[in-house]
Amino acid sequence: MKILIASTSVPGHLNPLLAIANILMKHNHEVVMQTAPSLRPMVEAAGVTFIPTLSVGGGDIGQFLAEFPERQQQTPGLEMFCFDMKYFFARHIPAQAAGLELALRDFPADIILADSFFFGTLPMLLDAPEKRPSIVHLGITVLNLGSGRNVPPRPGASLEEQHAEHEKRELLLLKPVQAAFNAILTDMGCGPLPCSATEVMSNLPDLYLHPGVQSFEYPEESPSSSPVRYIGPLPLPPGQASLPDWWHELDQTKRLVLVTQGTVANHDLGQLVGPALTGLANEKDLIVLITTGGKPTESIPVEIPANARVANFLPYELIMPKVDLLITNGGYGTVNMALAHGIPIISAGLTEDKEEVSAHVQWAGVGIDLRTNQATPETVHAAARKILDTPGYRNQAKKLAQEFASHDTEKELLTKIEACLELRSSLLLAR
Repeated sequence: MKILIASTSVPGHLNPLLAIANILMKHNHEVVMQTAPSLRPMVEAAGVTFIPTLSVGGGDIGQFLAEFPERQQQTPGLEMFCFDMKYFFARHIPAQAAGLELALRDFPADIILADSFFFGTLPMLLDAPEKRPSIVHLGITVLNLGSGRNVPPRPGASLEEQHAEHEKRELLLLKPVQAAFNAILTDMGCGPLPCSATEVMSNLPDLYLHPGVQSFEYPEESPSSSPVRYIGPLPLPPGQASLPDWWHELDQTKRLVLVTQGTVANHDLGQLVGPALTGLANEKDLIVLITTGGKPTESIPVEIPANARVANFLPYELIMPKVDLLITNGGYGTVNMALAHGIPIISAGLTEDKEEVSAHVQWAGVGIDLRTNQATPETVHAAARKILDTPGYRNQAKKLAQEFASHDTEKELLTKIEACLELRSSLLLAR
């Protein structure tokens, strides 16, 4: 098969696609990757052929933040998410769609595989199916992020508060997003959307691959025709960090706590890394592992205690089997990897998709959602001791790990993509 992979210009969206690209190339499929020029080094380091997106569609996060400084004035959570949907993701649909059409002229792909926020596939999906290749989307966060459907009530919220929150979600935030998408797509001659902009990417493709397990998602009744298929944990792309020198000197009798703010929302390590170091500094039964996500260690705004070890990056695939607790700001990939290893979680994040990922952590019973973007040493300490000193969270995390282990991700990925192409070919022949 010839497969054109398209990624938004966000490293966290690109990484899982690179993992899939390597699986496909391992099985002799021809793969090219289209994304922003700024991400070209990542693509080529993974051994994948690179094609640049068009300039407007390839605008990276740094350009976006510089152009829209008012983003920082949005309330973290759904309000900021909706701002990003309107001014980053929707805005790039025309250029992304044009880039795909241009790439297909030189690389007539059988399948387009895009991350679930690469909305440039929508014009093709809204057109006649015989005019396009098969289209597969890959989920890069919780399913139908921001949709509001099937979200459990906030603990302690009255019916009036729940109703007010629903009204704000629908009238003030989601409807303007829908209007923005419909306006752009209508101008392109292919709108409006047949469903919510927050659900369209999982409803319209020929196949939606979700790298996770169903037990971490809110319950919903999906029709038998739903394209969503869970495939378990994706492998990490090649080129991960090496073990630090201090790894082999760790006291194996102590429990390991991994703390991370990821590689995007790590501009202020005082939000979670600092409070975790301070809150756990006197815990003699713990070793606290800090990864700064590439930030210099001098960016940590507190003194490094004797029970902590710091690295810019850590090889998760090597250290996760040893970790007893993950403290994170809610990055979906890291949360997924921890659960695949049966590790309970403390999550504290409200930006990007992190508010909903954190809410899923608590709902699934695998950890504690601190419901904040600014943790305190006291709350981190209390949550850590609660999780480490009672078995319930770890037992539930182990149940999800068993569900992850039930998936043969590589085999399922290949089988489902090949079946998708065969089914679509047969449907077109029957027309």
